[in-house]
Amino acid sequence: MRNTSWIAATLKSGVALSALFSSTLISSANETELDDIIVIANRTETEAGKVGSTTHVVTEEDLKNDGATFVSEYLTKLPGISFSQNGGAGKTSSLRIRGMSGYYTKILLDGVDIADPSGTQVEARLEHVLLNDVERIEILKGSHSALYGGQAVGGVINIITKRAAPGTVKHNVAIEGGSYGTVNASYGFQAATETADIAVNVQRYHTDGFSAQTPKSDTADEDGYENLTFSAKGSVDVTEALNLYFVARGTDGHSEFDGFNNPDARNEQDYRQHIGKLGANFAWLDDRMTTDASFQIVDTTRKYYGDNPGTYKGDRYKFDVLNTFEATDEITLNFGGDWMHEDYAEYGSSRIFGGFVEAMVDPSDELSLSVSSRLDHHSRFGTYWSGRATTSYRIIEGTRLRSSFGNGFRAPSLNELFGKWGANPDLKPETSVSFDVGVDQEFFDGKLRFGATYFHIMTEDLIDYTSKYEQIDGLSRSQGAELSANWDVLDNLSFNAAYTYTWAVGPDKKRLRRVPLHDVNVGATYKPVDVLSLNLNTSYVSGIEDNGELDDFVLVNAKAAYQYTENLTFHVRGENLLDQDYERIRDYQTPGLSVYAGLTASF
Repeated sequence: MRNTSWIAATLKSGVALSALFSSTLISSANETELDDIIVIANRTETEAGKVGSTTHVVTEEDLKNDGATFVSEYLTKLPGISFSQNGGAGKTSSLRIRGMSGYYTKILLDGVDIADPSGTQVEARLEHVLLNDVERIEILKGSHSALYGGQAVGGVINIITKRAAPGTVKHNVAIEGGSYGTVNASYGFQAATETADIAVNVQRYHTDGFSAQTPKSDTADEDGYENLTFSAKGSVDVTEALNLYFVARGTDGHSEFDGFNNPDARNEQDYRQHIGKLGANFAWLDDRMTTDASFQIVDTTRKYYGDNPGTYKGDRYKFDVLNTFEATDEITLNFGGDWMHEDYAEYGSSRIFGGFVEAMVDPSDELSLSVSSRLDHHSRFGTYWSGRATTSYRIIEGTRLRSSFGNGFRAPSLNELFGKWGANPDLKPETSVSFDVGVDQEFFDGKLRFGATYFHIMTEDLIDYTSKYEQIDGLSRSQGAELSANWDVLDNLSFNAAYTYTWAVGPDKKRLRRVPLHDVNVGATYKPVDVLSLNLNTSYVSGIEDNGELDDFVLVNAKAAYQYTENLTFHVRGENLLDQDYERIRDYQTPGLSVYAGLTASF
């Protein structure tokens, strides 16, 4: 257990500060209304206006207007989130929240942790997660290990797939093709009665790709990628009080990539991940209490061919119990526990048991508070405590202050503990403290919305590789500001803008690699007539440090969609319309000017 004195002191001051401030949420293209419902912030349905943490909600309409293909491709347009990839589609990627690398973010898909236990660090492979079956994404920022356990240092993302509304039967077909020999096709089926629902989706993606190496050589080859994803989810009300549900997903990806020392070498990777979840939700005590119990399994395999052949296999099994109790009209309690087993076929396994309790209190219509605490026991390093406090205070109608404070930890991966190169079985968890405070303001009956957030994350006991993996003395810091604005000018015209400033440094006070210093995103959606929708998005990124500072760049994307009939829509979209030659990682290329066209049909 490694709860150092600086964490304890910061916790005391942070909880005091949290009592003075509050929170609301900022969405992607459309500001989330304060009476909307969000789940990720407290692991239970909560009115958005009562949420104390910084969150974002991405809706199906946002995704449809944008036209992105991969989850990470869309998320990088949100404030505080950046993304880097070793080339084109399907190549190794990392999503950063507030400057923290991807292995500091817990990624859930329909509540299932999809991180790969066999990775150098335990991190989700977002480069393989397609968007066609996604209807909503919820993002929670800051250190929230008190609710979600280890790895939830930079934030938590829950990707939620489509579900049918009661009384509907629906088929969806989509196909798109374009630059780099890309074809993306999917079929989905959703059906629901008042007591049961089912959703199934199959998606096939193929691209010939482009050479990831910069600059291109005469012998440069295309680095292609293929992905076949199947997903299904459903539920049934056995009684008025008992609901049973399941989630299943399988992804089969094949990627070509250049060798590190030999750019012209033909290297390939097969990626397979299968996830499943079974659960039951039971309401009792006159519906004042609900209990959700579930079991999930994740099986991930990566096979490499070429310069460095090898097979890496990781498995995760998890039991989870969550209880929500409405003690009074003003007080709601969440409490539960989970047991998780992670296995890396070559290097052993670890087990983690955790339990938590959270109190959500609404002493008045204007003020909402939450306090949570969690204890985790890891079979490899012992016990760790984490806590969180949030407040949300409405000063006047349309003006809300917000704040959250919490600590978190990242357990060393099995590879860092027992891998082939530089393993160190004496590693302890990295620890963190996170604080954010902000304000959200509405004008003109909510048509114009502003948001501003200051954030600060401190990490100690950083694990880094020198001659082996070891803990580095000193603090790493990531701090900055997130600004956003959304303006519904007319019923058919809206604008959105976001700006993020991130100053992220390691214990040596040098800036962390691949974190943009300035990140600006501006977008507009216009419907000149009911059947035509136009979307424009522009991004400006500068100050990326990667063995020297990379050049600034501007990306312009656009999409036009024409609804031919009620059930048939055609679209065309363009990416990097200025044909910028830019890098997010030094010496790795990114797509040039690209054009795609397609259609969607429902029946």
